[in-house]
Amino acid sequence: MSSRLPHALALTIACTGCHGKGVPSSVGATPSASVAVKPIDRLAPDELAEGSGSVWGFVLPREMYIEHRYDNITHVRGHVKADALANYVRDRVVVSHVEIGAARTIFPDARIKGGDPERVYEFDVIPEPGSTHLEIRDATPLKVEPGLTDAERWRQAGLTPDGRPIDMKKFE
Repeated sequence: MSSRLPHALALTIACTGCHGKGVPSSVGATPSASVAVKPIDRLAPDELAEGSGSVWGFVLPREMYIEHRYDNITHVRGHVKADALANYVRDRVVVSHVEIGAARTIFPDARIKGGDPERVYEFDVIPEPGSTHLEIRDATPLKVEPGLTDAERWRQAGLTPDGRPIDMKKFE
């Protein structure tokens, strides 16, 4: 019994030393204030992380890739939830309203935060089986230069006056 006494005494001292000592609480802190703080190094459930790719200054989520890129539209695809992608887009664009439907979520007349304020885009979030498709369309209206004839305006658009392309390779 005498050999157990030092161990029991050490255990008792260790337990009483830890009792009552914990993480100090803030005086007057409310539970809602501590819950509202989001850790810097963690993502919320279904929150998408920024990746390294971008389209017209819009940084794409890490889980998505550019499928096709054209002059005025880019198709992006990834294995993400459609509502998570819609929330990701909502946080990164300035838009007056969002059109939410059963087949897609549309962000019309959107401007990319930190992007060119003169450019207008349309973002379409389209859920598909097994993936989500994002269409980013440059919807910036063309500036009309005063004093041009109709033929000059057609030529500026890359078309002949009867609406045919001047350079077919440009439209491929």
